Amino acid sequence: MATQPSHNAPLDPRTGTGMARRERLGAALAGARVDRVPVSAWGHFFTDEVDPDRFIAATLAFQERYDWDFLKVHSRASYHVEGWGFTYARSNDPAKGHVCTGHPIATAADWRKLRPLDPDSTALAEQLRILERLKKAVGTELPVIMTVFSPLDIAEKLIDRDSAMLKRHIDEDPAALEAALDAIARTFAPFVREVVRLGADGIYFSTKWANNVKLSAAQYQRLVRSYDLAVLEEAKPMWCNLLHLCEDHVQLSAMADYPVQVFHWDTHAGHNPSFPQGKPLLRTGPPRLSARAMGGGVDPETLATGTPAEVETRAIRSIRQIGGRGLVLGPGCSVQMAKTPPENLFALRRSPALAALEMQH
Repeated sequence: MATQPSHNAPLDPRTGTGMARRERLGAALAGARVDRVPVSAWGHFFTDEVDPDRFIAATLAFQERYDWDFLKVHSRASYHVEGWGFTYARSNDPAKGHVCTGHPIATAADWRKLRPLDPDSTALAEQLRILERLKKAVGTELPVIMTVFSPLDIAEKLIDRDSAMLKRHIDEDPAALEAALDAIARTFAPFVREVVRLGADGIYFSTKWANNVKLSAAQYQRLVRSYDLAVLEEAKPMWCNLLHLCEDHVQLSAMADYPVQVFHWDTHAGHNPSFPQGKPLLRTGPPRLSARAMGGGVDPETLATGTPAEVETRAIRSIRQIGGRGLVLGPGCSVQMAKTPPENLFALRRSPALAALEMQH
């Protein structure tokens, strides 16, 4: 696959650098000096993600156009739950997600009915084939990261993101939820084992519940931690695992010992730490991962509604805040693909080179 940017919207010519993408990303994860900060972006292709061929084509075209430093496989979120009876009506609007038409959970007791799924179940096997095809298409030099949710996030997705219902069920019958989380973890641990076998470089492990809006840090650690770690244990052979802490009031310090190489969060949410504030919180991690990186830097709203100059300003400020080391630049959460102008994504892509030039002077 070609990895040069589109000729009709060229990148700044000063982006030519000396490091290969895999080398650059590895150096950033180690906190070492880089020629420029690695950068990538991702978001849903709603009308394409329901069909493997169209999704692969859209993903490769997105990578080819912007020449990102790694490719995140941004699958449809429902792949995690379709095997348990989640159904949906496909979206025909690139700006709108699919609409849930049914799921199996009505009462707290229903969570006890979940049983582990095999990796060869329909939706999971489909995603593994997609990963295999993408890896074959891009070769070995471009790192590829697979998206996998935390078991509690998967539980929430199973009930169509009804967080109020999930919280009520946690309060009513936490043992039933734990039985479900166990079934989910025993589904996705083997799935991640297959992701490793297929040669992925890491997973993007996303949780919307490790924040003080939904659960206290103590509640999250008691209820969810062991199931998170059961999945992440299978990811340890990979060298670029990211933990995405979604939304506001994230519990960064409580999650700091999770065995990942990158902590990713939206630094521009109202009550989240900045990168300089977050960096010392991550020093409590496992000794073998003591040089872990941080990820994010530009919020999706600025990418969607700001000007290219505003995107560059926000990106360069994030890079300069921590001296250009230990950072993987990108959106603080998923890009709103249908609403985000290509010019803003090109601005994000060229910002690390501009920051590197500024910091040389």
